[in-house]
This record gives sequence, structure tokens and C-alpha cells, in this order.
Amino acid sequence: MKQPWIFLFFLLCTASLVAAEPVKPIPAFVLGPPGRNEGQALRDLANHPEQWEQIRNRAGNLLYADHVLNRQNPEDETLTELFRKFREMNLPLQLEVGTVKPWGKTGAEVFAIQKPMWERFLRCGAWIDSIALDEPLVCCTFVLVEDLNGVEPLEYAARETAEFIALVRRDYPDWQIGSIEGFPSLSAEQLIKWIDLLETKLAAKGVRGIDFFRIDTDWMHFVHDTKKGSWRDMKQVEDHCRRKGIPFSVIYWAANYPAMLRQDLADDLTWYVGVLQMGYAYAAVGGKPDQIVVQSWVAGPNTILPETKPFTFTNSARDLLERFLP
Repeated sequence: MKQPWIFLFFLLCTASLVAAEPVKPIPAFVLGPPGRNEGQALRDLANHPEQWEQIRNRAGNLLYADHVLNRQNPEDETLTELFRKFREMNLPLQLEVGTVKPWGKTGAEVFAIQKPMWERFLRCGAWIDSIALDEPLVCCTFVLVEDLNGVEPLEYAARETAEFIALVRRDYPDWQIGSIEGFPSLSAEQLIKWIDLLETKLAAKGVRGIDFFRIDTDWMHFVHDTKKGSWRDMKQVEDHCRRKGIPFSVIYWAANYPAMLRQDLADDLTWYVGVLQMGYAYAAVGGKPDQIVVQSWVAGPNTILPETKPFTFTNSARDLLERFLP
């Protein structure tokens, strides 16, 4: 009579061990080149690996928006050659993707729209190992709030994002999935609630939680309004992720660049100083993310390579890493 119970106990223990199996650690450094000029920065990186050897050997992912990559490379032959070069560099691709957007208000709808792009990339030889979800809570809170049929933005965003993640986990089980959200457009309290609710929704579906949480900090808000947020508030989010065992990722960028551009004061030096300024400011409050992401979606810097030339995009990444990721 005891044997069936012993067998059941064995199965339960085995299931627990599988569920507790640690996932692959996230890379400590990700590079996200600007997507302007029809992808010239990405082509420069592909064609001149010798000009960014130091940071290339440290980068775990090359980050690019899926729809931009698809639009800028309409010919499969071009994509195939691009992916071949990055494979030769042993550099996998991380796609920044939509989750809830004005063009797709549910996770299932957005997944169905984007999947053909991903399949095209894979057919062309892309080495995709992760995706980063582009600010679904920001979108629901500030863009789609009138379209949610009375559902609270946090609840709606978490529900649809969990559905999206479940679909990705089903069809691409080897991909890591991370959540990006904006700060201080969303407060530290809102971000902490977001992380907890999203993890709860995923657990209820029997789906593995997020592999990282990434914060996109517009630190110029700290300059204009000290009550809007602070580096210490951002550190609270890092501490919460640490307690939950979720790797914490930070985008380092020159948040002052757009304002300087409007005053005709922006150049490559503006970008470089802004990136390093963010590095020092966050380190000053004890900030130490698990992952550093150097990414530009603004007009600068103009010069991408080489990493040894002062104030280029790759030079800013190299010097940031030397100081904060030795």
C-alpha cells in the first residue's frame, strides 16, 4: 500500500527539481547601436570587427529592435550576410520587441504580428537568444489608457504581457525574456508592483518568470524636478529585484542629448559625457546592476567606430565598462 505513495512522492520531488533548475545567467554587457541612417551603425559593426575588439569580446548580446531590423533589410541576402558576420564574432542577437502597443492591444495580437519577422530572421541564419519587451506598462499607462475598457493599466499590462510571454515560451523555449520599463515616468513603487504582479500572472499560468528586469532611466527628469525621482529611488528597484532573484539590467545613455540638440550644443562629446555621468551618478548611491546596456535611440553620437577614438559610441561603452564593469 505504501509503494504508490512513495512513487508519487518521487514524482513530486522530481518536478520540484525541474522547476527549480537555474536558468542561463544573463550577460553582463549588451550593446545596442543606434538604428538611424538605415542601419549604418549596425553595418559598420558587422564590417569592422577589428575596430571594436575590446568591447566585442565582452558583449554578450547585440541589441536591436525587431521591426527596425526587418524594415532596414528588405532583402534576405542582406540579412543572411549580416547574421553570418555576427555569428563569426560569436555574438548572439537580442531583439527589442513590442508586447502591448497601439497597433496591437493584446499580447496574442502583438505576438502574431511579430512572429513572422522572427521566423524570417531565423531562416536567414540569425542567432537569437533573447528578447526584451518594450515598456508595456508605460504604453498602457500613458498611451492606451483610454482603450482599456475600464481595466486598470497595471492589471491590463500584466495580463497581456503574461499571455505574450507564455506564447514566446511555448514556441521559443530557449530564448530568455526580459521586461523593460521607463523611470521615472513610472515611479519606483509602480515598477516594484509591476515586477511582482507580472511574476504572479506568469506563475498562475505555469510559465517561467522573466529572466531580467531592465530599467530605462530618463535622468534629465532628476535635473528638472527632484521630486519626480532619484538615483536612490532607482536603487530601490534594484534591491527589490535582488531580493526576488531577478537579474537587474540598466540602460546607460545620454539623457541630456535631446535637450542639448535643441540648443545646438549636442555632439559626440555630449553623448560620451552623458553616458559616463550616468555611470558615476548611479554608482554614487551604491548602484551595481547585474547587466550594463549601452544603447542609443537618439540622434547621437554621430561616430560609431573605432573604440579607441575619443567620444565615439563604442569608445563610450569601452570606458564605461572599464570603470564600472572591470
